Amino acid sequence: MEKVLKKITNVKNEPLIQLVIFVVAMVVMIIISNLVVGIPIVPVCAIAILEAVLAALLNRIPLWIHGLVIIAQIVAGIICGKVVFMLLMAVVYALAVVLLFFWSKR
Repeated sequence: MEKVLKKITNVKNEPLIQLVIFVVAMVVMIIISNLVVGIPIVPVCAIAILEAVLAALLNRIPLWIHGLVIIAQIVAGIICGKVVFMLLMAVVYALAVVLLFFWSKR
């Protein structure tokens, strides 16, 4: 068990650990969106993937623009009546931005 723990916490595996944490968080957000909000799984997965792609495409812009994107998502959720869903997708977007920030520093 100790050998496995040392391999997992090795600095070389840091990007893999970050990616696994992001994927687990995304799956949790998808499940919560499906069960709590009641949105079908296919649109939830499609929007979650689009959130990750949007974060990747906007990787090199200033941080305040990411804040505007998150605010726009929450406002869209208020307008559409799906505030909880858009808050969850804003969390997915924010996690993707943080992940890409750490990856781009290398």
